[in-house]
Amino acid sequence: MQKDLIAELARRLWEAGNGADAVDPAAADRLDDLELAYAVESATRDLAIAAGERAVGYKIGLTSQPARDTFGADEPSAGHLLAGRLLEHGEPLATAGLFNPLAEVEVAFTLGEALPGQDVTAQDVRDATATVAPAFEIVDSRWHGGPRGLPMLVADNTNAARAVLGSAVALSASGDLSRLTATLTIGSTTVPGSAAAVMGDPAEAVAWLARHLLRGGRRLEAGDIVLSGTLCAPTAISAGDHLIADLGELGRIELDVT
Repeated sequence: MQKDLIAELARRLWEAGNGADAVDPAAADRLDDLELAYAVESATRDLAIAAGERAVGYKIGLTSQPARDTFGADEPSAGHLLAGRLLEHGEPLATAGLFNPLAEVEVAFTLGEALPGQDVTAQDVRDATATVAPAFEIVDSRWHGGPRGLPMLVADNTNAARAVLGSAVALSASGDLSRLTATLTIGSTTVPGSAAAVMGDPAEAVAWLARHLLRGGRRLEAGDIVLSGTLCAPTAISAGDHLIADLGELGRIELDVT
């Protein structure tokens, strides 16, 4: 029965992310634990790859304590990134096919080395990182009305929808990431943020992800892109918006929404 449930939820969530209607939350009545939720998330990844997609890395959610408190989570959550959902820098974001998109401001890591150890630390992450870049992640729930609990969030790939990376720099040139501040500007709205909200340091979030993946028999590999968690509160966006994220010494990134 669990295999049938995993397959059914994965199919419906995948289809909702590709033009179908949002999924009725009643379908998640038996989605009652995280192990099952991650199995659904993994199954949606398999469906994407079977459809010709390519997995290029991961995203981390619930990296701030208030976000974890909202979902009653003891730790962050993780999802996968697909090549077909990454926008080129300068390419506009089309809202068609999205339900209630929100913009997040992130630090994107691109790894130069794998992180295979069970006790990965933030310093290990810094040592293994090739480049970092300012990034937007666009999050969106495929559940009608949004997730009503942690398993629903996780099963839906932790709300991963679209992403765009700005210009990359060597990590050594970025200084102490934990001290980064950020500003998201959308028209007359300004949303402040801080890397300290991302588990104290975005590199700590990536270290958590490395350990999390190892528990499931996977690992972070050289070339993987990791969106490490939002510095600014997730902010609603709509067609016609022009987004600017300024991450200080890490640079800035802009995005038009159509």
